[in-house]
Amino acid sequence: MADSQQKAYLEGLMDLKKLCTIKFRSVEGGVIIIRGHIIKIDTVSGRDVIETDAGMVIGVDQLIAINDKSFENYC
Repeated sequence: MADSQQKAYLEGLMDLKKLCTIKFRSVEGGVIIIRGHIIKIDTVSGRDVIETDAGMVIGVDQLIAINDKSFENYC
């Protein structure tokens, strides 16, 4: 689960409708980089996820970095 500082950062990006560069690990283990807006933050089955304007749903535990802010070592 995201800590409060991490969650506040994600919510700020969503509320301000900031364009983000999101770097994350796919379920296969590869690294994917996308650009888009975070439109929703939710908890699904006890797992925090973000949804982008492209319809991608990404687990916070998969995040490597958003806008060069590291998310590794949070999970």
